[in-house]
Amino acid sequence: MVGNAWPGVGRMSHCDRAADRQAIEQLNDDFCHHLDRGNVEDFVALFTEDALYSNGPRVLRGEQQIRQFCIDRTRNGPRTSRHFTQGLRIEFTDEKSARGLSAAFTFSADGSPPLDSTIPAMVADFQDVYAFDGVRWRFAERHIVPLFRAPRQAG
Repeated sequence: MVGNAWPGVGRMSHCDRAADRQAIEQLNDDFCHHLDRGNVEDFVALFTEDALYSNGPRVLRGEQQIRQFCIDRTRNGPRTSRHFTQGLRIEFTDEKSARGLSAAFTFSADGSPPLDSTIPAMVADFQDVYAFDGVRWRFAERHIVPLFRAPRQAG
């Protein structure tokens, strides 16, 4: 994989939904990986230029707001997090778009590991809209819908 482009994706027929599914699964894995490791530019590249990204009351629109969110996460020092997703369901709405739903849970806290908490900070649904730009699948929308939150967790 070079950057966020998957070999062969741009050259395949979109009748091959197995490859599309695999690419979208990788996109979801990359979301967790890059967010947890603070890879700001790699994280931003997962979204379309005008993407909508929300988590509860926080709503971000476009690459610049998403980038600033990533930078702000560590403004007051190290932040440790691990995001996990499960049960991804994908529905293709046309050749270049799809919707997804998965369950997620997150461990997060300010500071460097090891941290003393083993309680998930949040359990949520990830509600997604994916867009294929001719080369790769990206998030056009990601809505994090919290279902459970640990006390005093800002998200």
